[in-house]
Amino acid sequence: MIRNMSIRMLNRKSTVSGFTLIEVMVALTILAGSIFVLMNTHYSAMNLHVIAVDEVNSRVLLEGALARAEMGIAGKELTGGGDFGTRYPGYSWSYEALEVGGEEGSPILADTVFYRVTTTLNRPDGESTTLEFLTFSNAEMQTMMQPAP
Repeated sequence: MIRNMSIRMLNRKSTVSGFTLIEVMVALTILAGSIFVLMNTHYSAMNLHVIAVDEVNSRVLLEGALARAEMGIAGKELTGGGDFGTRYPGYSWSYEALEVGGEEGSPILADTVFYRVTTTLNRPDGESTTLEFLTFSNAEMQTMMQPAP
């Protein structure tokens, strides 16, 4: 009887199913590696987003300073500067215009004066960005400028 029981136990197949410890550990290692890669990618994307927002804001502010410089030159102000108010604390801008040319040219351009303008945007962190451009001023621009009522 004992012998028959042992033979039956040897012949019986195991019905227990599941994963071994090593399989579970390999699966968790793969999961941890993929989470690390995804978190690193997410952090890099967020960092690039912050950098892009800062660069776009600086570029837009520099273009605003450029427009103010053009209006100042149209009003015969060859230097100027200011800030952007409370919305952008710490940001400031300045410009300086130098007359270029002066030699005899076309009679059509006799009343036109050309300027080389250097516009600078100063950031709160102490860095500055400079943009240099050429513009002109003539009699037509003077008649277009009207004082505010």
